[in-house]
Amino acid sequence: MAKHANVSLRAVLSLGLVFLLLLGCVCATASCGGSEPAPEPSATESKPEPSSDASASAPIDPYKNADGKYSLDGVNMPEFNFSEKEFRVLVYNNTVQTTYFSEEIEPDLYETTDTVLNEAVRTRNDLLEERYGVTVKAVAVDNVSASLRESVTTATDICDAAMPFFQEAAVLAQEGMLYDLKQFGKYIHLDAPWWDQSANRILSVDGRLYFTTGDLSIMQKIVSGAVLFNKTLYDQMLADKYGSLYDKVKNHEWTFDLMYEMTHGLNRNLDEDPAMEAGADFFGMASGNGDAVSFYLGFGGHIIDKDQEDLPYLAIGTTENSIKLSQTVLTRLTEPDYMLISEDYRGKVANCWEYCLATFGENRCLMRTTAFSAIKKLRNFEGTNPFGIVPFPLADKLQDEYYTPCGGALAYGATIPVSAKNPDFSAFMLEAMACEGKNLITPAYYETTLKSRDLAYDDESGEMLDNYIFKNMMYELGSIYNFGGISSMFGNLMSQKSADIVSNLDGIRSQVSTAIDACVEVYRADLN
Repeated sequence: MAKHANVSLRAVLSLGLVFLLLLGCVCATASCGGSEPAPEPSATESKPEPSSDASASAPIDPYKNADGKYSLDGVNMPEFNFSEKEFRVLVYNNTVQTTYFSEEIEPDLYETTDTVLNEAVRTRNDLLEERYGVTVKAVAVDNVSASLRESVTTATDICDAAMPFFQEAAVLAQEGMLYDLKQFGKYIHLDAPWWDQSANRILSVDGRLYFTTGDLSIMQKIVSGAVLFNKTLYDQMLADKYGSLYDKVKNHEWTFDLMYEMTHGLNRNLDEDPAMEAGADFFGMASGNGDAVSFYLGFGGHIIDKDQEDLPYLAIGTTENSIKLSQTVLTRLTEPDYMLISEDYRGKVANCWEYCLATFGENRCLMRTTAFSAIKKLRNFEGTNPFGIVPFPLADKLQDEYYTPCGGALAYGATIPVSAKNPDFSAFMLEAMACEGKNLITPAYYETTLKSRDLAYDDESGEMLDNYIFKNMMYELGSIYNFGGISSMFGNLMSQKSADIVSNLDGIRSQVSTAIDACVEVYRADLN
């Protein structure tokens, strides 16, 4: 197959690009509406393709076998013809990443893993071992990026594949550490339903795809966003006027304006602190700085988009509507009489993310933007009212679809490092794991963890997950590659309580273009 990268021109270009990336890099935080730091997705106006979770059903699915299971027979997979007996995947452990650690590669690593998910992982691995004689092993480390970089530079054989965060994978790719997955078309069938088609489209640059996601992983779902609402409070406060919130979604009436109207002016004191600072107060809406960009992904757009030649460009600001929408979101999210922004409580409480989550868990908040990682944490609160889940709202009724913002900086990228002893074997196993993940891992997480009665308390929330939330996943290239520091723009404006996005764009436009050009140049010099 391909040979390892040369270190002359490629290395010089890579080092220059890494410097540009690190110059503007800000730690990504998960868009949990304040439960914990959240990744910053973003928005303008291009429309994504549906993700693999939205694959249209047909009377006869060519990717399924006679038993109704997804099968590699549907992609004419070559016979397994490798001598390897172990497939090692480099992943995050839970030592440093206490929320965003891997549970989907090897079973029995953590007591906190849901039983159903743990057993699904075991069943998948047993099937692969029976079928191919290969044992799947997780190489769990504190820092995937650092371990992978050391492995490549020292020619140490520690893994066959790796799953760094998207933002890390983008840097590793430009350092020449990863193979282009499109080289392995014999084994990795990217158009198959177990790969996320929206991720494939967005993450490709100049025709190259060094990392992507699909049913191999659940992390892209864990860091995706939705809106929670307290059903008891909604019934008491709003149902008579607005009717069912689920019906608003289904009737294409769940808009940003309606969300604002429903929650505006609801803040009130529940204690003796007139300033509403870190007390037991009530809020109409809880969110975080990163959600300013999440709303834009929900509107179906991007900060960085790509042209017909698959080359990135700065998209936001190219139309009046993108500026208008960004200014509206930035203004409304910083209004004081209905919104709790978690970062505003830094220094006032022990943990601003936990404080924000507690307002919802303790029934002191009507609605809350959230990542699914935070939904699971609501199990820890006693007496939480039943809650419902709806997608991020539409920009207006003219928008064609609901889009779910994925905190792509913290999603896992399926990658093959150039240090892999047999990259063809790695490609075969990634495909096999993704296919069986469609049968086992995704249903275990999605159907049981998300739809279980102690999280989403009604069948209608399940319908929201099926038909609206995971139908159209949105990834933002700007938050993943952070060209010219673009990923921090909205968060900085939120921290400043400013809607002056025009001046901010003018200030970084040349840096963004320079970083994009450097990335493309490095990729075109790829000798893998």
